[in-house]
Amino acid sequence: MKLVFIFILLSFACFSQVNDSLLYQTQHIENDTERVNQLYKIGFDIRNNDPDMSYEFAKICEQEALKTNSPKHIAKTYNLLGVLYYKKGNFTKALHYQKQALLLNQSINNEIGIAINQTNLGNIYSDINYLQLAEQSYLQALQAYNKTGNTLHIARSLINLGVLKYNQKQYNAAIKQFEEALIYANNIGENELVASCYNNIGTILREQNKLDSALLYLEESLKIRQLIDNEFELADSYNNIALVFVKQKNFNEASNYISLADDIASKYDYTEALLELYHTRSLFFEAQQNFEQANVWLKKHYALKDSILTLEKNSIELEFSNNQKTLPSEKKTRNHLHNLWLLISCLVMLVGIPLFLIRYKR
Repeated sequence: MKLVFIFILLSFACFSQVNDSLLYQTQHIENDTERVNQLYKIGFDIRNNDPDMSYEFAKICEQEALKTNSPKHIAKTYNLLGVLYYKKGNFTKALHYQKQALLLNQSINNEIGIAINQTNLGNIYSDINYLQLAEQSYLQALQAYNKTGNTLHIARSLINLGVLKYNQKQYNAAIKQFEEALIYANNIGENELVASCYNNIGTILREQNKLDSALLYLEESLKIRQLIDNEFELADSYNNIALVFVKQKNFNEASNYISLADDIASKYDYTEALLELYHTRSLFFEAQQNFEQANVWLKKHYALKDSILTLEKNSIELEFSNNQKTLPSEKKTRNHLHNLWLLISCLVMLVGIPLFLIRYKR
């Protein structure tokens, strides 16, 4: 275990050194706009693995973009900063940067940029429960993607709208959005999106107690995930199907699917799946009037949920180390912060949309 831990830390240190080298190389690109493009690309690519270093690239990218006086390139930089502040949980700054980027993209009729900004605004508004504004943003994103004929992102925008409707308990409206997304996803052969649509529709039908129909959709999603060897998300499918069997009081089948979900969730340390699986087990025993075991698993569910929320809170509170210039003597400390952030990122999986509904982000 110690050897594995040391290897992980060494990998993180190497990763940080590679990014420092890339930063040095990009600063020596002669063409101004190409330099901005490369800084943006690297910063965006590492936004999940190393948000601190991504912020460093974004701030330098901002400086270089402002020199070009190019609205398109300044907007790209503001978008990246907005994404980073969103991930950090600073929604005020995230909104500011996304709105600035949107205004710039609108000034040059950059429909792709507009669609990306509107999607990001929709995600922010959704997270802070401004659902009407979220819907307006998602609809604007959908309109922009329709203008560009980007079928993949049209489908994803429809899924975002469907999840939004679901969160407002507008179940029939949500299903309609997912069904439209399913048509687009099938047309372009995006099997992962097809599986997500079937999963989301089946989940809602289960909530409506339309259990036979729910099972058909969830099993179709399962087949596709098995076909494309998406083992990670198979845990979600198994768990969702188990919940249908619990409601049908088919406890043998429910137990089988719970075991299948548990095998994958444990194998990959899939925290979100384990969280939902604990809740499913609680419902499984409650349906059999074994309230003692139901309570045991419910306590495990809430204990894990509290643990995840604590880790999320701690990771959100980590400040970017580049808010001021880093002195040479502080370089070592900054690298340790990089490693700590990445280690937490590996341990934490965010608690997402309830019941495994999937929202797509940019």
